[in-house]
Amino acid sequence: MLALSIEKPFNNPEWLYEIKWDGYRAVSFIENGKVRLASRNHNDFTGQYPELQVLPKFVSAKTAILDGEVVALDEKGRASFSLMQQRTGIRKHGRRVAGRSDVPIIYYVFDLIYLDGYDLHRVSLEERKRILSQIVTSNQLLRYSDHFDDGDALFNVVRQKGLEGIVAKRRESCYEERRSREWLKIKITQTVDCVVGGYTDPEGARQYFGSMVLGLYNKKGQLIHVGQAGTGFNQATLKQIFEVMKELETNRNPFHGPVDAKNIHWIKPERVAEIKFTEWTHETQEGGVKLRAPVFLGLREDKNPKECTFEEQALTEV
Repeated sequence: MLALSIEKPFNNPEWLYEIKWDGYRAVSFIENGKVRLASRNHNDFTGQYPELQVLPKFVSAKTAILDGEVVALDEKGRASFSLMQQRTGIRKHGRRVAGRSDVPIIYYVFDLIYLDGYDLHRVSLEERKRILSQIVTSNQLLRYSDHFDDGDALFNVVRQKGLEGIVAKRRESCYEERRSREWLKIKITQTVDCVVGGYTDPEGARQYFGSMVLGLYNKKGQLIHVGQAGTGFNQATLKQIFEVMKELETNRNPFHGPVDAKNIHWIKPERVAEIKFTEWTHETQEGGVKLRAPVFLGLREDKNPKECTFEEQALTEV
């Protein structure tokens, strides 16, 4: 189940509110004392997080399906996607380059889909969370992600602590395996997951490439240019990301409509980048909305490029 983006927090007794964890979404399948982890796009995560093999010991169930987020915490206890990227490494040439195994992770669980023969899809969220809190024993690897009744207050606390945002969920909502208005995400740090459709040549003393050329899909399934990200890289990541993009290079322009950039090398639209930015610009005669001051945070392995849409961002389609 996925959330839609909205701009402002709110309070409503029919809703509950959770911290938005910035990591990799992962559904865990527990059976016969073993666990399998799957990403949003059905990739197997199990081998990437060997320490999570002990999860069944901390879940009071023979068979269960839990939903949550694998995160890496910084020294202040904040979920850090850049640390998560260092932990997982970057997939190149069809293989994953080994990341830093010394970066500790935590699996925050916030929903329960199945338990010992009972399908909970049609059970209310509040009841699912009540049961989940009773069967999970929180520890250094596994934590129950609690919820709160006051969305405005939680949003303010999260902002003070420098976290990404909150998620509002309707208490009576069922679990639907799609993007739904029953779950809403309100971000403090503006981020967006964009499709990488190309890269530009480097300028001056810079090596490898100048910037990523980014896009989102409209309702017609057309990839629309939303800007370039040329910052957020160090020398090592410049080389790594360049190698990823180079192997996807193509002569075909994946974008529909104008692309406001020069010296572009097109790539197949198969990779997703998480981008931090200050705001969306207004539409102009030259094209649609664009990212202002975009900064690269990392490549997302848990998201299908086709999910990167204007509709997800609650933006007017161009």
